[in-house]
Amino acid sequence: MLTEEQEDYLKAIFGLNGTTDYVSNKNLAQDLNIKPSSVSEMMLRLKKDDYVDIRPYKGVKLTQKGLDHTTNIIKRHRLIERFLIEELEYTWDEVHEEAEILEHRVSDRFIDKIDKLMGYPTTCPHGGIIPRENQIEEIYNTSLNDFEIGDDVEIKRVMDYVNLLDYLSNQELHIGDVVTISNKDSLNQLIELKLKDKTIMISETNASYLFGIKQLNK
Repeated sequence: MLTEEQEDYLKAIFGLNGTTDYVSNKNLAQDLNIKPSSVSEMMLRLKKDDYVDIRPYKGVKLTQKGLDHTTNIIKRHRLIERFLIEELEYTWDEVHEEAEILEHRVSDRFIDKIDKLMGYPTTCPHGGIIPRENQIEEIYNTSLNDFEIGDDVEIKRVMDYVNLLDYLSNQELHIGDVVTISNKDSLNQLIELKLKDKTIMISETNASYLFGIKQLNK
């Protein structure tokens, strides 16, 4: 049985496209905010149990066993997030840390019950897909960095990083809102967004964690 720490590593690999691509230890360390040496040690443990494949100079990728385990954890996490919002009136910036704890504690029966209660939802409160059977690919994959100045973009998915969600909540920017890409400052690596009469500045790094679809008609 995997520890919570090991499952967090698997989720990080999944989030960095480690289902199809090899993820470097450096990127994993940055994502988890830990030392690369700690990543190397953990990857060897996970490889021993056939959860990851390691390629020298390329990084790690989930095996089928690792993918099956990880998608189950992500499904639990995202269903719990949705349940906390729909039934217990949490806000979207509060649910991630609660779900991080509960995903390891509740039974499969509990997960099945809340899934049925909510009508088998497709996405979590942050727009991420809730994995089902062989459907694990995210629906929305175009980040704000990929749109052009003047584009109107509906926000459809946000990576559930707590500090980012706190910032977006303070700016009153949520899933479903339509923003205009009003300017790009490549020198300072900033993107200017217009939300109704409000201007929001966001770094290119954070913009890479927001995904949307272009609105064809204003």
